[in-house]
Amino acid sequence: MAFNNLQGFQPNKCPLSRKRKNQNKEIHMKTIIEQKDFVKISNRIRLLSSTNKKRWGKMTLQEMLVHCTTQLKLALGEIESSAQGSFIMRTAFGKWIAFSNIPWPKGSNTPSEMNVEKNRFMLTDIENEKKDLLTYLDRVMSASELMPHPFFGQLTKTEWSRLIFKHIDHHLKQFSQ
Repeated sequence: MAFNNLQGFQPNKCPLSRKRKNQNKEIHMKTIIEQKDFVKISNRIRLLSSTNKKRWGKMTLQEMLVHCTTQLKLALGEIESSAQGSFIMRTAFGKWIAFSNIPWPKGSNTPSEMNVEKNRFMLTDIENEKKDLLTYLDRVMSASELMPHPFFGQLTKTEWSRLIFKHIDHHLKQFSQ
């Protein structure tokens, strides 16, 4: 695998995918373009409520939902962004690490457009924020073209799909879901 691009990146064939002990099965790398993964993450979003306990971080539940929706707006080009973050993240190695099954550290850097401390997002109630996130997930699923990511640069739809799944999953775990 060349470390200067990810042409032909296939999340379920990622070099970090490995055989489980005594099994011939690779670890599944979840994406939102796989229907079963999309349904599971959508259902987890629907289950969020004010009773969910935050396990780490500074964001409220509503801020987290807006933060995740903002990622989808970036992908669709509704919010302009510029390249930022370490150049390593735009290499195949950086993508390989980010898209793998290795959990992201808590408090990882986020693109400035998604940063709830730097941006004063208009927040509504939890149900409306969940509805917006689910609507934007559907829109990304049906989009034929997605914009470059501020950290990772140009991504295929499969790469975006993996990144979105991993990002939302990370924050659902933050709120015990």
